[in-house]
Amino acid sequence: MKRFWIKLLVGVSVFQWMAFSANPDFEGRWRLDRERSSALDGWTAMDLEIAIDGAEVEVTHDMRWRSTRVVESNLLDTKRAKEIDNFFRIEQRHMAVYAPKQGVSSVQAAWLDEGDTLRVEALSPVEVSQGTATIRSYYEYRVGEGGETLTLIELRSSRNNPLVYRFKKLPANDSSRP
Repeated sequence: MKRFWIKLLVGVSVFQWMAFSANPDFEGRWRLDRERSSALDGWTAMDLEIAIDGAEVEVTHDMRWRSTRVVESNLLDTKRAKEIDNFFRIEQRHMAVYAPKQGVSSVQAAWLDEGDTLRVEALSPVEVSQGTATIRSYYEYRVGEGGETLTLIELRSSRNNPLVYRFKKLPANDSSRP
């Protein structure tokens, strides 16, 4: 009976470790494949940089429109919900829907599919013509087999169709910018 409990404890520990672990292929810089992605209205190019430190995941958006460059990061926690000031959304510039001055988003992140998918859910206050509203956004970052592709699927409560962005991994020594 004692052996059963030890095996059960080890099994649960391994399962929990896997549930909170990321595929190491996530880390690095990713360049948008415009031909295979949803329209990136308001931007001409985009890179994502993903850095993982334990339960924290930093997603940095490096975006360009002509000579304008915007670099914004979201620091996520895969173990607990987090309040984030100025949670960055890819479409906010094109849609001209920004967070109010003191706007704070409630954000949850978790690893799924044995670390091959990062799920992010955010409730974000936004200023609209009628005042302030809250939008619910759902993101899945999925690393492809072999670790050379990344797919970002974005759903929002105010939009029926998902946006799908596909990225290719850049070599570690590639210092180019979008």
